[in-house]
Amino acid sequence: MRTGRSHRPVRVPADMTTTLLLIRHGETDANVQRRYIGRTDVPLNATGLAQAAELRAAFSEHRIAAIYHSPYQRTLATAAQLGEELRADERLAELHFGAWEALTYDEISERDHLYSWYDDPWHFAPPGGETLQQLDLRLSSWLHDILARHPEQTVAAVSHGGPLRWLLAKYAHRDTTLFHTLRLPPGGHAILKLSEGDLR
Repeated sequence: MRTGRSHRPVRVPADMTTTLLLIRHGETDANVQRRYIGRTDVPLNATGLAQAAELRAAFSEHRIAAIYHSPYQRTLATAAQLGEELRADERLAELHFGAWEALTYDEISERDHLYSWYDDPWHFAPPGGETLQQLDLRLSSWLHDILARHPEQTVAAVSHGGPLRWLLAKYAHRDTTLFHTLRLPPGGHAILKLSEGDLR
C-alpha cells in the first residue's frame, strides 16, 4: 500500500494486530450434494440465506472496519448481511478445482486419482486446477495488504471452506497438515488475530 503523494510504502509496526472475522458463506444446494464448487458461481439455498441472516446478530458487538468477500454470489449474499461497504477480492476465492468443478467425490474417483490430491495438495492440483501452494501465495498477498490497511481494526472476510481452513491451519493451529481435517461448515465462522510479525 502506498500513500498518494510520497509513494512510500506504509510501514506498520510488526506487533499491531488486526482482528479477522473469518466467515464461510451460507449453504448452497451444491454443498448439500457434496460437490466441488470452487469457481462455480451458485446461489445460497434457503438454509444458506437463513444462516447469512444470523451473522448480523452474531457479530453485532464487533465494530467492523471493512468487509471483504470473494467475487461470487454466495459470498456476496452472505457478506451483505454484515454491512453495505463490501469489497470483492479474487484472492479470497475458493480453490480452483479445474476439471473437478461441480463433480461429487464419487464422480471424481471414477475418473481421476483423487487420493493424490489428498496426499499432497501442496504440489498436486486437480487437472487444470490449483495447488495449495498457489492458494497460499494469493492468501498471503491478501493478508499482507489487509494488515497494512487495517492495523488495530476488525475486518470481516467472507470466503470458502478451502481458503478459511488453510488460514486456520497455518495461523491458528500452526500446522498445515490439518488442512484436510479441520471443519468449518457453511455459515460457520472463526476469529483470528494477526500482526505482520505473524506472517514472517
